[in-house]
Amino acid sequence: MAVYEKGNETKRRLILSTYEKLQEKDASQVTVREIAESNHCSPAALYRHFESLEYLIILASIRFFDDYMVEYGKVMDSDENLLKMYLEGWKVFNHYAFERPDLYYRLLWGQYNASFSDALDEYFELFPVAGSEKNPAYFYTLLFTSDIKDRDLLILKRAVNYNLLSYEDAVYFSRSNTLIVKGLLEEYMRKDPESRKKGEQECNQLLRQNLERVYILEE
Repeated sequence: MAVYEKGNETKRRLILSTYEKLQEKDASQVTVREIAESNHCSPAALYRHFESLEYLIILASIRFFDDYMVEYGKVMDSDENLLKMYLEGWKVFNHYAFERPDLYYRLLWGQYNASFSDALDEYFELFPVAGSEKNPAYFYTLLFTSDIKDRDLLILKRAVNYNLLSYEDAVYFSRSNTLIVKGLLEEYMRKDPESRKKGEQECNQLLRQNLERVYILEE
């Protein structure tokens, strides 16, 4: 048991070290050698704990989701109308995604997506994150749905159940809204922080306008 925990502690240290590197540079610039040097170990030692550098980077990238997951849990626990809650959930997502569009895009649409669910499961074992208090099972079901379009449809189906919109509209929004976010993250990925903030605002406005094609949201 002690050996197992020691191994987990080493994993945590390496993930946090990689997370610090990702705060300074793009994932493509992080190397095994610099992580090993930062932790006073050999590159071979790193591979004893992680199957690849890419998988370690995925785990470290998930740490950028911590604040988002906590805030989204609070949105889920609010007593807002389901469609207002849906839009607020996207606003919370966009706030963090446009700060690091490279990482969010890779995890949810790009090269890291295939490993996202497995990595998320391991990350939670090492770094437990508090989500929704009222609906924990639903929260984690959404979180572990790696296809963001499918996740969006799961959220919108609740609104369908309350007769706030039709199933056809739910399918349309789950497709169109995720494409809006994906497209704007691609567009603003290499822009400066001020431009990305404008991209976040543009994205929120487009999502609201799209939703109001069938449902008027009160301020």
